[in-house]
Amino acid sequence: MTDSSTQGHTRISLRTMEHIVTAAIASVPGTKAIEAKLAGIGGRGFPRVSVQMDPEREVAAVNATIGVVWPSPVTTVAEHTRAAISEAIAAHTGYSTTRVNVTVGGSVLGTRVTAAQVKKRQVAATVAPHIKPSPVWQPVTADSVDVRSIATPRESPVHHIATPSDDIAVRSIATPREAKVRSVSANLPDHQLREISSPQPVRVRSVEAPRPAKLLPSGEVRPLAKKTKVSTPRPLPLREVEIRHEWTPRRVQAPKAVSPREVNVPQLQPLKPIEITPANPRSLHVNAPRPEPLRAISINPVSYTHLTLPTNREV
Repeated sequence: MTDSSTQGHTRISLRTMEHIVTAAIASVPGTKAIEAKLAGIGGRGFPRVSVQMDPEREVAAVNATIGVVWPSPVTTVAEHTRAAISEAIAAHTGYSTTRVNVTVGGSVLGTRVTAAQVKKRQVAATVAPHIKPSPVWQPVTADSVDVRSIATPRESPVHHIATPSDDIAVRSIATPREAKVRSVSANLPDHQLREISSPQPVRVRSVEAPRPAKLLPSGEVRPLAKKTKVSTPRPLPLREVEIRHEWTPRRVQAPKAVSPREVNVPQLQPLKPIEITPANPRSLHVNAPRPEPLRAISINPVSYTHLTLPTNREV
């Protein structure tokens, strides 16, 4: 769309035009957006829009397939959808429509829509920009500052530099001999190159300085606690204490002292040796019998016969 007031031009993309047509279809009561997964296997979603544009002539042709709500006046919904598309393109882009084809591709059961509700649709119109005036503040000038005179410093006297006398001998400096450069081979078996890894960057943490403490003058001591006045109780006079003797002493009789007796201990007799003689001086040799080999045992089956005993009968 060319603007004659300024240099340059403005172009509208095909995707923008399709979004404008889709929004115009959704503004008509009775239309319904149907997703492809709700249309069944192999189905397609609605609405489907195809727009052809001519930017030089500023015209557009639209083919749209829409979905509607049932029950609703389908013909009225399609007519108003066609009108809404033309109005939206003209209002938002300034293009004129050569043709607008609307096809009803499917219907979905929903709330009933009447023809009166369809006719009360919102008509697309050009949106005027809302301009909010901004207040202009009067600049405030600051108070003038007194200009101070700048005094230039005094010129300092130049000191005389005395040159040395010509009797000083100049010594020549000899250059040292060039050192012999040795060749270094990197393929020596006893010299292995080590890989140098750079350290990982350390995250710098911010350090908060403590608040400055209040300085106290030298010799001043901060009181730790408030001084409180302590009062001692008055001394009481001593009272006389009386001790009552409620028991009477009794006389205790001790037993008479017994004179010690002399105890005679019998003399210790020497121990006699004891000899133990066995009853049978000869040792007996016991011969254990040799173990006999085990014999095979045959078990013969026994057949049991059922015997019937005669009962006692009276003759």
